[in-house]
Amino acid sequence: MSDQHDDPTSRTSALADQIHAARIRGAFSIETLATLAQVDPEAVAAMESGAPTTDVSAQDRIMDVLGVRLGGHR
Repeated sequence: MSDQHDDPTSRTSALADQIHAARIRGAFSIETLATLAQVDPEAVAAMESGAPTTDVSAQDRIMDVLGVRLGGHR
């Protein structure tokens, strides 16, 4: 197993990249994704920037709308 998978910062960064890529693939603006996930646009922007998540339910809703799963499985 690589060190990347053991480092929480790398996992957060990888998730941020997945969220951003999935949003772009889906042609969602931050505002549209936020509306669909029923979260503030700031929550989407924070996830894409790799900021620590304090609202796990918001994170789950964003990921559900995008079809993203932890570990990269869709």
